[in-house]
Amino acid sequence: MRPKLTLTKHYRGFDAETEFQRVAEYGSWHPAAAKLETVDHTGRIEVTKHELETYFAA
Repeated sequence: MRPKLTLTKHYRGFDAETEFQRVAEYGSWHPAAAKLETVDHTGRIEVTKHELETYFAA
């Protein structure tokens, strides 16, 4: 089971408290650090390491 990440504030069209799961991780070759998908499978976003640290809680 993938760990859930919870959005801590409204960001990029998603409400605070939206839960995501990490579906892909990227290395230093990619501008984003990870691809996240909502746990209800209604949306996906790619985020940088800075965005993960700023807007999400595990």
